[in-house]
Amino acid sequence: MTLAVSNAALDGAITMPAEPVAVDGLFGWYGPGVSRRGVVLCGTLGYEQISAYRGWRRLAADLTAAGHPTLRFDYPGEGDSADPEGAGVETHIAAIRRAVRFLREVAGAEEIVLVGLRLGATFAALAAEQEGIDRLVMLAPFASGRAYLREMTMRTKTIDQLPDGRPFPQDPAAPVFGGFRPPAALLASLGRLDLTKVPPAPVPRILLLGPDPAGLAGRLRDGGSAVTTGAFPGLAPFLSNALISVTPDEVFAQVLAFVAEDEACPVADRAPGLPPAPMPIATPQWSEEVIRFGGNVGIVCTPHAPAPDTPALLFVNSGVNPRSGYGRQTSDLARALAGRGVRSLRMDLRGVGDGHDRADGAPPLYVLDAVDEITAALDRLDTGSGVVLTGTCSGAYLGFHVLCRDARVRAGILVNLYCFDWDPKADLATALKPKFRSAASYGSLMRQPDAWKRVLRGEVRVGAILSRLAGMALGRLRGAALKLLRPFPSATSVAGRVAAIRKRGAKLVLVFSEGESGIGEVVTHLGRGPDLQARRLGHPVVLLEDTDHNLSTEGAQDRLREILTGVLTEASAGTPAYRRTRAAD
Repeated sequence: MTLAVSNAALDGAITMPAEPVAVDGLFGWYGPGVSRRGVVLCGTLGYEQISAYRGWRRLAADLTAAGHPTLRFDYPGEGDSADPEGAGVETHIAAIRRAVRFLREVAGAEEIVLVGLRLGATFAALAAEQEGIDRLVMLAPFASGRAYLREMTMRTKTIDQLPDGRPFPQDPAAPVFGGFRPPAALLASLGRLDLTKVPPAPVPRILLLGPDPAGLAGRLRDGGSAVTTGAFPGLAPFLSNALISVTPDEVFAQVLAFVAEDEACPVADRAPGLPPAPMPIATPQWSEEVIRFGGNVGIVCTPHAPAPDTPALLFVNSGVNPRSGYGRQTSDLARALAGRGVRSLRMDLRGVGDGHDRADGAPPLYVLDAVDEITAALDRLDTGSGVVLTGTCSGAYLGFHVLCRDARVRAGILVNLYCFDWDPKADLATALKPKFRSAASYGSLMRQPDAWKRVLRGEVRVGAILSRLAGMALGRLRGAALKLLRPFPSATSVAGRVAAIRKRGAKLVLVFSEGESGIGEVVTHLGRGPDLQARRLGHPVVLLEDTDHNLSTEGAQDRLREILTGVLTEASAGTPAYRRTRAAD
């Protein structure tokens, strides 16, 4: 079968931007279209979906631009959707069926195309059985849930590591895949999912791109479907890492052609089916709404019983992870704190999640122009009690600079800060390449018998370690020399800026996974000993043991929530004084 793009039936179509929608607890984005052939995008799960986020969003926009009403959504318990009552495969299949009904009711779609990615393709094939699906696109599907779990278990060995390079501590009964912790019910039901034993009901037209697992294409043909197969060039670059994800243009062009092929639905006298007024995701404790400002998108989580005089909380993107966070940590934190009366905003910077593209096309990592976007978020969030902000890695870097500049920020909880100031001549890819993080971590590692075995097997790059240690030593010598020449920190130095933050009554809390390289930055700029660091900060640096860069291990997020709660409580006690100071300004 030859696929060719044919948009003749859609000439003159009115393209409208996607709008946020909530469908029975599912959060999604709906792009109206004039065609009566609607498309539901069924993404994959966890780490892979975070990596695919921007490309998946672009595919949805291209489908809408071609005139097809399109809905992409987060599964229950993922992204910005509500938590599910159950968490098995059936819950995810039911979510796809709800999305299909939305397109039929709101967009008036008479034909439905499901486009599934990886495990989402497997779910889509099963959802098609009860919804009368006309076309199905399966992008690199899994034939069974066990195959998915095996692949994720293998990949997590390269994704999930502690800062000193040790393997991520895993509980076989509750594994973590790139920060994603599948519920026990989902793990159990995935173990039973097998399309080779129970083939799904036939769909008239199927496009399967990528490896053909267990001869799935033949089984689908035997069931009565017309199946077109092809390669999926660029699958690994698309899904392996959000920071370097490359949209598979060739594959998506085939998807667009397949969706549009033989378009026979009348569109001439049809207006786009507009979404209903946004229905927020809500519980008895809180409700959420989407806000857009400039080129940014955010979700405000508002408690129904706000805690008096409590500052609002702003979450800044970590790297290029969407606003829901790595492993959905940010959504979970925002909602847990809303239960304690804290209002929050989790935002997407330009170039991240659903934010607009940046003019330079690059992600907003260690670029100070993104500070203006965070300032705009403060404008939307501060109602007089001030704001506490938090961010990880590059989000911590931006948070530090906002804390230095904006007096509305009463505290910053900065997690695994890589550096206080970025050298624009530095190569970002080299700087962020995985490596052992600090001198202390090397000493700890060499006390482990297994580490010496890894050295002897050639698995540890000793030369790179020695080079790294030499660089650290040189940096500290340079810092010591500067202190001799200028014993008191200047106002523009890190120590001087930290002192100015404290002078205005604000607070800087530094939180590190043990062994992170950013600890060396603290030593260089705030003093070698923990006592000197504590005097300059006003409290000790917080070190978390046996957790990774993203705080994905069991209990790490609980500890972070305790830190956030403590800082918010302390800030709320000082709110009247803060208001008097702001009024005087």
